[in-house]
Amino acid sequence: MKFIAQKHLGALRPTDEAGQDALRKLGNGELVTVEFRKSRNIKHHRMFWALMSIVHQNMDHDRYPTVEDLTSAIKIAAGLRTRIELPNGEVGFIPGSIAFHKMDQAAFSEFYDRVCDLIAKHFLPGVESDALKEEVEIMCGMRS
Repeated sequence: MKFIAQKHLGALRPTDEAGQDALRKLGNGELVTVEFRKSRNIKHHRMFWALMSIVHQNMDHDRYPTVEDLTSAIKIAAGLRTRIELPNGEVGFIPGSIAFHKMDQAAFSEFYDRVCDLIAKHFLPGVESDALKEEVEIMCGMRS
């Protein structure tokens, strides 16, 4: 059983009816194994897409005609990829997923920082990574 819980005074409490039902099914004093993952921050996810939009708007579209093309290239360059070998021996990469069920918040934060550094170095030379992050936060209403 899976459910979202919130820490409250040293205990985990379910946040919805499904979680409460899951706990009711356990006998009092019954031992369970708990594996927890920090939930992804939707605002941070939106910041990533705002970042991709900013970068795409500020570059030549011949190389990356769409935001999705740019995003795939950045994911691969940032190491979020699967290596494949084609029958002719050529090596290629498939971009990985940043879906909520594929990456927890800690991994996403690390990935986001790597992406900002990569963009500052290779995609928007002359723009510092921290300045890029700040611009995205302003764009998303998280900073004034």
